[in-house]
Amino acid sequence: LFQKEDVIHAEVDERLSLRKHRFMHFASLEYEGECYMTPRDFLFSVMFDKVERKFLFQNWLYIFLFVSLKEVDAALLYVAKAKPGPNFFRELGDKGLISYAEYLFLLTILTKPQTGLHIAFKMLDADGNEQVEKKEFFKLQRIMGKEDDLKAAGDETVLQETELDSCDVNTVLLVHFFGKQGKEKLHFSEFFRFMENLQTEVQEMEFIKFAKGLSVMRKEDFAAWLLYFTDEENNEIYWQNVKDRIEAGENISLEEFKTFCKFTNNLEDFSIAMQMFTVANRPVKRAEFKRAVKVATGQDLSDNVLDTIFKIFDLDGDDCLSHSEFLGVLRNRIHRGLRVPQQQGIQGFWKCVKKESIKGAKELWKQTGKSPF
Repeated sequence: LFQKEDVIHAEVDERLSLRKHRFMHFASLEYEGECYMTPRDFLFSVMFDKVERKFLFQNWLYIFLFVSLKEVDAALLYVAKAKPGPNFFRELGDKGLISYAEYLFLLTILTKPQTGLHIAFKMLDADGNEQVEKKEFFKLQRIMGKEDDLKAAGDETVLQETELDSCDVNTVLLVHFFGKQGKEKLHFSEFFRFMENLQTEVQEMEFIKFAKGLSVMRKEDFAAWLLYFTDEENNEIYWQNVKDRIEAGENISLEEFKTFCKFTNNLEDFSIAMQMFTVANRPVKRAEFKRAVKVATGQDLSDNVLDTIFKIFDLDGDDCLSHSEFLGVLRNRIHRGLRVPQQQGIQGFWKCVKKESIKGAKELWKQTGKSPF
């Protein structure tokens, strides 16, 4: 029998291997024996689960382009001149290096609320001037790289594959934050703007992809975005709900999409709010859901988006949804499929039973016209 600690370490190792594999799959450069992403590689890694150019070869074989010091210096000169903004990574394209440590750091920015990142920043701000030096930035990476739900695994485990205390290679983030000589200081206001710009850039890229270049996203495409990285047992039911309940021509705007993305970055606060508003795991009504989102994010989800969510995730047609299953889908979405699945054993068995029961009930409902619930 495994001890609890052994199980925790196994889950940490699996998560690391998932992230490391995703990094290696999208990384396209090798420099001084280490593999790196370009800014373009990073954007692709959070939008897709695979890259076609590497599937031309065996799945286990990683293909990299070797770069020289001269090429790296030329790219970083371009990085140093690049202006911050919501097009920063797109404008850099293939210029510059992103290490595995920075990849984890950037993923954290995309999955955590900004309040939590501010707290981490202030932990290192000993003199209270809201500035950090380059050496303190490595500590910030370590703090932000830890997963809250794996704290019990120990401080050293989550980033055990990565050395964060020193870096002899000038990467995109180091040059952007501290200059080519590494002597500049990073102010929190600049870091805050960087976080906002990165989140906005990824949101716009994902919107363009799933809206197929249009100014609005069809609700069917919004469902495809939500479920892209998830393999929940209820996916078939969700897609049937899309087919049965959402009419052609219904759309979601870019601003509605961005507001929803902000909500997904505050899932833990939302979960706490839901526990306050509901009893145990009782299904959630629309008014309760909307109020919990407002408490967690300070913003209102539009009735258009709220209606879409309930039409997709209401499994039994009672205009309520199970917030625990919905949160599971959203966690897979924001973590880009890099969460460790926990479907084994008796838990997985009962989820299978539940899935088949709901499918059977829906068939009975269609045949008789009466809800079995």
